[in-house]
Amino acid sequence: MLRTYCDLARRDAALAVSGATDGQPRWIHLPIAEALRLSPDLELTRYCETLSHRGKRRIATTFHAIINVPGEPDRAWLACAECTTLMMDVADPASA
Repeated sequence: MLRTYCDLARRDAALAVSGATDGQPRWIHLPIAEALRLSPDLELTRYCETLSHRGKRRIATTFHAIINVPGEPDRAWLACAECTTLMMDVADPASA
């Protein structure tokens, strides 16, 4: 499944890293509906894949990917709204 996620992440990677020359990893996140619109044949699980909800069948709402090398995702996963909010709060403590 990760391979299909990575294929989608590659499509969005150019936007995520365009103009970035600092060598820092980029985190992209898209609503699942937008991810499916970008790649209609993509097979996504419908459940949150984070460690805290794995096996609990929480409905996923967001596609996430971390990209270190332009165009090459290192990790891709789906998360529910609660987990996405937690990730965003950790990534930007000023917004909490």
